[in-house]
Amino acid sequence: MERIRISNLIKSYASRCVFHQTNISFYAGEIIGLIGENGIGKTTFIKLLCGLIHPDEGQIFINGINIQKNKAKCMQSMGVLLEGSRSVYWRLSAWQNFIYFSGLKGVFNKEAYKRAEELFKFLEIWEAKDNKAETLSYGMKQRLAFACSISHYPSVVLLDEPTTGLDSGSNLIFEHFIKQLSNENKTIIIASHDHDMIERLSHKIFRIKDGSIKNVS
Repeated sequence: MERIRISNLIKSYASRCVFHQTNISFYAGEIIGLIGENGIGKTTFIKLLCGLIHPDEGQIFINGINIQKNKAKCMQSMGVLLEGSRSVYWRLSAWQNFIYFSGLKGVFNKEAYKRAEELFKFLEIWEAKDNKAETLSYGMKQRLAFACSISHYPSVVLLDEPTTGLDSGSNLIFEHFIKQLSNENKTIIIASHDHDMIERLSHKIFRIKDGSIKNVS
């Protein structure tokens, strides 16, 4: 099943072409690793997919829906974690953060509580559920932010440098959970400079270079 389709995508900044006439599709159950030099366009690609920035030309479809025309509908099926946007509300507990962000995504009451328990236990933050976010370790904050981003059972998950700054224990938990999500037929795109992690997790690896994105594995 095609989850993401990119058609004739062009994106430039000033005189630099980031993507030129890019055409590519990603499918259900795939873990896609996205690599490339710093500043080459990995974060730009993720932001294009989730509608935070717009292409100069071309179209992006999420589950058959044009994100430029109906971003709200597309976001109902997308979970996004961007580098530098991992913040949660520090004065709220981990549990309160999850319930708040779940509500923003339309998941309420018993369904939200069930989802919170499921994710907190899998990501090993259950014992800290009543702790204020400001008291959590960096790794636990990151796992909490990840849980909040997928509270609504998205079919497409976009992750930008998700393991930066994580210790080895948090890394293992994250990688195990990504594999589990893939088994649930989700499409996961991970942009990262951590090539070892990308190699371990990805079914396909794409490199951004010279205005194009090419399958290298």
